[in-house]
Amino acid sequence: MNILTDPHNREIADYFWEVHSSSKISIRDIMETYFTYNMSMEEFAKLCGRSLSTFKNDFYSVYNTSPGKWLIQKRLDYGKFLLETTDKSISDIAFESGFKNQSHFTRSFKESYNKSPLKFRSAHTLTAK
Repeated sequence: MNILTDPHNREIADYFWEVHSSSKISIRDIMETYFTYNMSMEEFAKLCGRSLSTFKNDFYSVYNTSPGKWLIQKRLDYGKFLLETTDKSISDIAFESGFKNQSHFTRSFKESYNKSPLKFRSAHTLTAK
C-alpha cells in the first residue's frame, strides 16, 4: 500500500502536495517578466518548468484564459502604453512589445482598439495637447 494513497494519511499527502506545489516556478512571475519575448508556448512552458499541457492547464487556472489570448492582449496593452508615452516608430513598438512583425501588431491592435496604431497615436496626441 502506498502511504500517500492511504485515506488515514490524508494530512501527510496534503503536506507533500503543498511542498510540491510551492516548489513550482510561478507562472505569473515568468509571464509578467517575459511577455515581451517572442517565444513559442513550448518555450514559455519550459521556462515555467512544465510540460506544454501542464503549462496551459496551470496558466488557465491562474489567468482564466488561454496563454495565447493573454499574451496578445498583454502585448497590445504594452504597445498601447508605448504609443501613448513615447515617440518610437510603430515598427519598434511592435518588436519591443513581443510581436513578430509590425503587420501582426497593427492587425491585432486594430481588432482590439478599432483604430490602427498610427490613428490611435494621432488621436491621443490631439487630446493630450
